[in-house]
Amino acid sequence: MEVVYPRDGDAMTLRPCPPWCTCDQHFTSDVIHADDGYHHYGPEVAVPTSFRMFNDDPETVVKVILKSWTHPLDAEPGPSLIELQLATTESNTDTYVEMTPDKARAIAEALFELADTAEGTDDKPG
Repeated sequence: MEVVYPRDGDAMTLRPCPPWCTCDQHFTSDVIHADDGYHHYGPEVAVPTSFRMFNDDPETVVKVILKSWTHPLDAEPGPSLIELQLATTESNTDTYVEMTPDKARAIAEALFELADTAEGTDDKPG
């Protein structure tokens, strides 16, 4: 259990993490406030892509991360969301979307359909 010491309140023990959370510690700063919130992060999957602006640029990756927002500090974890991020092998970016599991499934289904079409394995007459 993680104990935090808000600057403007008494020490508090954070509620248990979701079973998929990989964080050992949710705060890297000693200066937190009682009304702060925090993220639970699950494992990150990075899928390399083929896009590079210049030959010496880092490889572009699509990162998929399970996460949940908890606010305030003593609240239960919020709903689990999936983050889809366009990043590079060297750094994360602010180019991302968060979605519910249902939306993630809809995106995955669309990707499967487009991949089948691109490979010419789409069963639909065309």
